[in-house]
Amino acid sequence: MPTLGSDDKRDPVAIKERRRSKRIVRRRAEIIDAAKNIFLAGDYASVTIDDIADTAGISRATIYLYFKSKQEVYTELLFRDLDAMITMLITSFDRNDSVRNNLFRMSISYMNFFRVHPEYFTTLSFFFMPGRKETLPPDAAAKISARLNDGILTIEEAIKLGISRGEARPVDARAATLSLWGQWMGNAYLAVAGRTTIYERTIEQVYADGIDLFLDGLTVRSPG
Repeated sequence: MPTLGSDDKRDPVAIKERRRSKRIVRRRAEIIDAAKNIFLAGDYASVTIDDIADTAGISRATIYLYFKSKQEVYTELLFRDLDAMITMLITSFDRNDSVRNNLFRMSISYMNFFRVHPEYFTTLSFFFMPGRKETLPPDAAAKISARLNDGILTIEEAIKLGISRGEARPVDARAATLSLWGQWMGNAYLAVAGRTTIYERTIEQVYADGIDLFLDGLTVRSPG
């Protein structure tokens, strides 16, 4: 008996379109990866579409089939990496688990992202163009902010859920969320700057201590 969508799987037009979509996704990723290497290696202002094309091993004309400008390549790079971080945060959230476990998993996800991508504290930024002298264009900034807010709202939801279950104190959930987010950012900066070793702490210890202290203040302990 044919299953739902089985005709579509055999349709030559549908097959061709799926292959085309996969090629587009793959090619865009290749261009973004090539561009990232160049943005990290030199001055953004001096990078050209030709540089990106040469690194990607494709023609300048091919770049313009997928992106309108160097700036669009850069902002899509930011969104791709930010989306990966926010996705990690969101998938760490389990409504059936405790607020303590949820926030701890989220903090580890955040730490792991910046362990792999320290460039967002050294060269790149989700809020500024390279060099950090000018902010992102309004449309790019709005797209980045919207995705960033998805992560903020997920943390806030975890805290609100903990409050409703009596696991957390009845605090201002948004204020607690922003406080925790700021703590994570500070910890990531300490790690990237190599400052944790001065205090004879690993970044894992810093994150673990920070989240434990935060949760000790947020959560309600069972008597006895």
